[in-house]
Amino acid sequence: KEKDNIICPKVFFSSENNVYIDGDNQDLDFEKINYKASLNNHEFTRNCISETNYKYFNLELLILVEPLNPKNREINLPIFVLLYDIEDNLIDKQYFRVQANLNYFENTLSYETTEIIKNLDISLESEQLVSSMIIGFVKLD
Repeated sequence: KEKDNIICPKVFFSSENNVYIDGDNQDLDFEKINYKASLNNHEFTRNCISETNYKYFNLELLILVEPLNPKNREINLPIFVLLYDIEDNLIDKQYFRVQANLNYFENTLSYETTEIIKNLDISLESEQLVSSMIIGFVKLD
């Protein structure tokens, strides 16, 4: 199978789903919020590739997580990626889960803002060219 390098699509962060808040209730009472995560930056870490009817994109995300009132160190973030063609038609939706731990310092018994770097291996079975992708947090109700 022949692999070809292709132009990587433009990446946008969803303005409505750029922040994820983890907490115990729907009211978002500050005392019950564990952490707040925000999408910060991205980079393609390898060439974007086309192989027969498949496209491959290795996208690295930088997510900043601010501890507010954490109950434990666990971070669990649901992320979506929407892939669009050149005419802004939706080609595919993909979902990922980012799991990590908050930075905790034993000597001060405190949590610190945590930077999470996560690679998303995005693959698509399609002959269509991917022109852009939108990334955001899945809202869980």
